Amino acid sequence: MLQQTSTPPSGPKAIRGSRSNNNNSNTRPSTRAGIHKRRNGPVKVDKDGDLDMEAAAGSGRGRGKRARGSDQEQRAGVAAGRGAGRNNASRGGLGSAATQKAILRSMGSGAATIRGPKGVMNMSKIIREATDQGRNHERGGGLQQISVTGWRRSKAASNPDGGVNDLLAFLERKATAPDARAVKITKSRTEGDALIVFVKPEDTSRILHLNEFMFAGAPLTIEERVKAGKRTSSPPIGGSSEAALNTRQKMTAILNRRYDSELKLLNLSSLGKDPELIEMGMFASVTTESKFFPALMKVCDLIFASSQQKRDAVTSVTLADNEISDIKSVTSLSQTFPDLKNLDLSNNRLKDLRSIEGWRWKFRHLDHLVLTGNPIEAELPRYTEELLKWYPTLRILNGIQVRSDEDVAAATRGRLPLPISPPSFRDEALIGETFIKQFFPAFDTDRNALVNGYYDAQSKFSLSVNTSAPRAPDPPAGQENKSPLAWDAYIKKSRNLMKVTHLPARMSRAYVGTEAIRDAWLSLPLTRHPDLLAEPHKWLIECHSLPGLPDPTGQSPGGVGGLIVMVHGEFHELDNATGQLSTNRSFDRTFVLGPGSGIGGIRVVSDIMTLRAWGGSAAWIPESHGGDASTAPAPSSPVPNHQYQQQQQSQLPGFPENFAHPAPGKTDEQLLKETLILQLSSATGMNGEYSTMCLEQSGWNLEGAAEAFRGAKVWFPLGSLAGVGDRSKDGNVG
Repeated sequence: MLQQTSTPPSGPKAIRGSRSNNNNSNTRPSTRAGIHKRRNGPVKVDKDGDLDMEAAAGSGRGRGKRARGSDQEQRAGVAAGRGAGRNNASRGGLGSAATQKAILRSMGSGAATIRGPKGVMNMSKIIREATDQGRNHERGGGLQQISVTGWRRSKAASNPDGGVNDLLAFLERKATAPDARAVKITKSRTEGDALIVFVKPEDTSRILHLNEFMFAGAPLTIEERVKAGKRTSSPPIGGSSEAALNTRQKMTAILNRRYDSELKLLNLSSLGKDPELIEMGMFASVTTESKFFPALMKVCDLIFASSQQKRDAVTSVTLADNEISDIKSVTSLSQTFPDLKNLDLSNNRLKDLRSIEGWRWKFRHLDHLVLTGNPIEAELPRYTEELLKWYPTLRILNGIQVRSDEDVAAATRGRLPLPISPPSFRDEALIGETFIKQFFPAFDTDRNALVNGYYDAQSKFSLSVNTSAPRAPDPPAGQENKSPLAWDAYIKKSRNLMKVTHLPARMSRAYVGTEAIRDAWLSLPLTRHPDLLAEPHKWLIECHSLPGLPDPTGQSPGGVGGLIVMVHGEFHELDNATGQLSTNRSFDRTFVLGPGSGIGGIRVVSDIMTLRAWGGSAAWIPESHGGDASTAPAPSSPVPNHQYQQQQQSQLPGFPENFAHPAPGKTDEQLLKETLILQLSSATGMNGEYSTMCLEQSGWNLEGAAEAFRGAKVWFPLGSLAGVGDRSKDGNVG
């Protein structure tokens, strides 16, 4: 296939000599007579005025103008050091450089025209231009500039450094593939709302692929930065050479030919046998072949105007019959088409899971995976469980259903392995309920009186800001277009141990005693919590007994009993100037209550509050084992025991108006028994008399009484049931 041409011979010496002659006028005389140590000199910066972070480490490695000025000497020295044996070997036949030229001369497409010794253009360079790896190189060190915007709207923008360090770490981590070299950002600087990062040319495409990624709740815009004075009219991908444009056009035509619009299938099988790709020389060398697939994926990105259009157009891809032994060469498929539903890898050379590990936890919507015709097929029974972990929606593997439709639907909804249960509120003598009802209204209106009523000299309070907590997909009403949350009023008091690592800072943000707690509370913005009865769906409250608390009187060495109350909810901040409701936030607050001299004979031993961006209340909607959280009824009250009983009392005949209510002269023991009677009647449908009998026989154990009812309800007389709904069918106690 090779054809001889009339082009003058152009061996390595000829090219080297030609370059040397042409560049003599611009070459500085070498001054490298020795190594000189700079003493007390200015800080070294590059041509853009940025601090050269590698100056100290690389001052003696031939960087900067001195290295470039003696470029001819370096090449001449390398050639001389290697000896003449290598040159002599190429005289009797075609060397590697001459072979590439001969291959390019034989291509009839005209994509690479040989214009003489200095006009050599090989396919590797064409593909590099077509994938934007050859533009905007920095002259100092060959770095490339990339502009990142949108990060100032993220939650990390409230960090002391504005979120720059977190952003740099995020970019490096996301751009580094599991099986590839780590991507490093050499240096960076801010210009207004943009962060300019400098990376090596070979890492450019990895960073650019992160465009539209979410960083701390805000989408990023990442694009190459064109320096002042450079062309900006070139297409977003591809070099200016005719060969690069021609290559890109041919790739687009090949993709169009291989796309089935009815099946939404992109057929990338048997690429190595495609006559057009062979004619283009895509597999002529290892270098060209390694750059081919990323370039093809880059062209795919250009074809579609948006990510949504790409998702709608391509749901299936086949890479069958490509002799793939490891997905390293095609790993960019998961970046270009992350939402694939069907993937065919049949008839390749994949041996085990390590050969496809680069796609672990990619393709989060993958439904059907085909691995037939690979050595790994014999080991699939051993690998199936692992593949199901990698792909949570995978339903069919090699034509066999490996996950039920119900499990796939649950994974799509994001249901947890265990169903969400209603809150567990195990109060004692209404202590927890009374405290909650009084605490939050007082926190909104009179914090000074609240701290005096429940806190003492040993009480502890701490605040933590969690800026990385997940947000609700839909912002609360009125905040759709607002700027990111500001945490300035809280961040200086935050004791987030993941962020605050210095011991004195940790200690200073733990507030002990009424005065310290009062000062901390009064420095926080005013709040307005939802009404417990009017908006119970916005609250989740649990309560449990907690033994072994320190006795403030010192009379019980083994400690005293108390309660731990956990509250999850939300509140609005009040604008100090207008008094109107403004920012909506979610919070988690844990109280430890013990006996003391405060209101109702209790004290707050510990109070821990965590603040986060508004996350809604859907996370705690109860669901059954076979049900859906989205259709489960919302809890009638955040305090499910006594408050629920009050709401149901009107439906239970035969109970006095103040039954199970605190009243003068009513002891705590009597109130507790009435509460148990009412709860058992609500769950079973029994009237008060028979509920009392069951409880007395079970020693006032609610679960024992309910079990006794289920075993003997067929013998109950007709008038013993109060007829409350259909709860008497099973007698379950909430």
